[in-house]
Amino acid sequence: MADYAVENVQLRLMYELGEDGRGNLMYRTKNYNNVKVDAEATALLQAAGAISGLQTTPVSTVRRSELHFLG
Repeated sequence: MADYAVENVQLRLMYELGEDGRGNLMYRTKNYNNVKVDAEATALLQAAGAISGLQTTPVSTVRRSELHFLG
């Protein structure tokens, strides 16, 4: 099995903007880079809650995105 290491972590928040003219929901994603590689899920959720409190649009989803180095 190949080894891998986490190289970069992003926190991704998806905001629900409302509906378009056809009734489809519109979303916008904001990426927050340079997250500590060893950040725990609870800490990321707390950070997302703090960030969403500063926004006017509601947060739809919170994701952790990792870039791995294989080798």
